[in-house]
Amino acid sequence: MTKRSIKLISALALSGAMAGPSFAADVDVPRFIEGNVTWTADNVYFLNGYSFVRTPEAATEKSVLTIEPGTVIKGREVQSGGEAAALIVTRGAMIHAAGTSTEPIIFTSELDDLSGNLGPEDVSLWGGVIILGDAPTNSRADGTIVAAPVVDQIEGMTVSNEELPLISFGGENDEDNSGVIRYVSIRHGGFVIGTANEINGLTMGGVGNGTLIEYVEVFANKDDAFEWFGGTVNARHLVAAFSYDDSFDFDQGWRGNGQFWFAIQTEFADDKGDKGGEHDGSTAPLDALPLGSTMVANATYIGIGPAGDENVALNIRDNAGVKYYNSIFVDYAKMIDIEDDNQERFDAGEVVLANSVWWSHIPGNNTAEGFNNRPTGAVDSTVFWTQASYGNQIADPMLEGISRAPDAGLDPRPKAGSPALTGTVATVPDDDWFVQTNYAGAFAPGVPTWMQGWTKLSTEGYLKAASAASPMGAVSNISNRGQVGTGQSAQIGGFAIPASAGPTRVMVRAVGSGLADFGIVGFVEDVSVDLFVSTSTTAIASNDNWDATSANVAAVEEAVRVSGAFPLASGSMDAALVIELNPGVYTAVARGVGGTTGIALVELYILP
Repeated sequence: MTKRSIKLISALALSGAMAGPSFAADVDVPRFIEGNVTWTADNVYFLNGYSFVRTPEAATEKSVLTIEPGTVIKGREVQSGGEAAALIVTRGAMIHAAGTSTEPIIFTSELDDLSGNLGPEDVSLWGGVIILGDAPTNSRADGTIVAAPVVDQIEGMTVSNEELPLISFGGENDEDNSGVIRYVSIRHGGFVIGTANEINGLTMGGVGNGTLIEYVEVFANKDDAFEWFGGTVNARHLVAAFSYDDSFDFDQGWRGNGQFWFAIQTEFADDKGDKGGEHDGSTAPLDALPLGSTMVANATYIGIGPAGDENVALNIRDNAGVKYYNSIFVDYAKMIDIEDDNQERFDAGEVVLANSVWWSHIPGNNTAEGFNNRPTGAVDSTVFWTQASYGNQIADPMLEGISRAPDAGLDPRPKAGSPALTGTVATVPDDDWFVQTNYAGAFAPGVPTWMQGWTKLSTEGYLKAASAASPMGAVSNISNRGQVGTGQSAQIGGFAIPASAGPTRVMVRAVGSGLADFGIVGFVEDVSVDLFVSTSTTAIASNDNWDATSANVAAVEEAVRVSGAFPLASGSMDAALVIELNPGVYTAVARGVGGTTGIALVELYILP
């Protein structure tokens, strides 16, 4: 079809764009951050030891640290015997770190010039980011058995007795809200005080499910990339790149969900990446309540490969309930290490690995028996591959590229014909938080990965460029703005997909209230869109409010990201559809809902 360049929308988007930041000042962050404080993108903020976001006892409202998109925060080097630079959001305080896919918030070392001078081997240059909340945890790390609600102190920190409340977490509020961590990259951190006493990249202690955690990268961390201690927070679109220890670790009764998790590990001169996931239920007692129970869907974990003969994809222990669906595990020597103390949860069906693709770099290990890291007589995980009902495949997932060097060779999407695309995909149970997919792994085929643009993997040359993976030049936009009503006053846009194009993904939008951001008045408050094959009077797809379902939210947000369209506000009554269409002629009809009238924009985006 004839493609027109983006005109109206590009002009509107660019009108609010800002040139690359010219930093106004270096700001030293104090030890205590109280009240409503905003960090702006025109400064660079330096952490000197611990900095606590805390709410004073006499305050009537929570302290909130707001960090603007594009802001850079740097940790001072760890001094011998001194505190590691770390940002700690304490229980009862909040952070609002909402970056964007084009302007991520970056936490890194003072030695990082953001041009690629630091690599995967540069770790432990500062501490990390720690979020503490009031959601339940089931046990204490030191094994001391106490009555509920259990309160513990986060690992990796040393403070005086009077400051113990600042590193404490745990309570009784599942819905506790610590704020937002979105489009954030945490680089070159991790600090080890002693065995099992480290600062991770992003540490979450007792964080509640009122908190939003998504699109977060941890790059080159001395200890784990992500670690949860109890709590109920959900997390999706996480990147764990080149951690010296585990990529994803949870303990002490975490009861959250995860989706779209990516890990890539490698060997270092004095260390090597450990487990893809280390998953513990509790410390003491093992049956402490609430029982740890976590579900993860659409993970892609890449181990250390030929360098390792001991690397294990998943270690499940200490009475943990863990379920993985629709995932890919590749380049690990062994796949599963389920320890004996998980026998009861295993027998109860609370440890499940299903509808996933598994492949070791060691050919002889690519059997059900070869994947099991426990000796005979222990928990028998071979059933996950010998019982067809689990839907697992022992097969090469055929990923586009898994280079660990900054050579643009990392592309963890499955190729055409991959078993990740042809195998049975599970409908993820539990609740509607999960996005249902038709593929296994963290990345959809045929579209740029959600890591593009905001991660260090992307900006410093590890990730295959979007233009090479799926040309952004293939994105085009047709739009028309006019008066919209109902009946004969509906606004209609037509378009054609030629036979030569084959099946084509498109986003169709009807935007009313979203025009307010551009100073347009008289817009229609509530608008719907229906899509028709031109010869039919029956709609093949319809939408009223674009974020009415979680699946539609994810599809629309991804389409907005790859197309460069302006975002729609969450909760708006604008309408949007993302759909794959076969060649043909189509019409998109925008109507005011409930007889409403006003100005609306009807758009078509052809997606890569």
